[in-house]
Amino acid sequence: MRVWTIIALSAMAGIFLHGCASNPEPPHLTTQQVIESLQLRPMSDEACPGYFLPTYESTIKADSPKDRSAASLIYYLMTPDVPIDPWHIISSDEILLYHSGAPMIQMLLYPDGSWAEIVLGPEVDKGQVMQQVIPAGTWMGFVKKPHPIYDWGLYGVLVIPGWHIDDIRMVQEGAELNGLMEKYPDAVDRGKALGLF
Repeated sequence: MRVWTIIALSAMAGIFLHGCASNPEPPHLTTQQVIESLQLRPMSDEACPGYFLPTYESTIKADSPKDRSAASLIYYLMTPDVPIDPWHIISSDEILLYHSGAPMIQMLLYPDGSWAEIVLGPEVDKGQVMQQVIPAGTWMGFVKKPHPIYDWGLYGVLVIPGWHIDDIRMVQEGAELNGLMEKYPDAVDRGKALGLF
């Protein structure tokens, strides 16, 4: 599928989910309506629970010793049953995009020992961002932010080089998780409050 087709489909999905410009009140879709309308399916791996739909995979191959496409893109839905995406790390750059519904809280633990909390959402006047670049080798944990209307959040995940199951790893309970807490002590309290530690 070509990139422009995907962009057009994403734009159509945005109109469907948010309503027309003349109608400022977005439709209040249920989680099941979003899953069925976009034909999302359950994630097959533990690292990213929720629902997804691949929408693009480059036919161009990355300059890599592994067989990887240059880029890939999916829809990713967090639901009431899956409000947390636990600590994981991938060997590609990842760009998350806000589409609709509840914002996503991201905790990012960078290789240099620094950390950040970013809210992926539509309220840019309140410091939220609608896209966030996560460099390869960054530990990440996501939490669907509580919202008065939406109990789901729909996001896009662009991975460069393209997604492959072998390139993702969840944190191991015990020594590795304790090691993260020791390396990022200033992030521990917030991580515990979000249910990530």
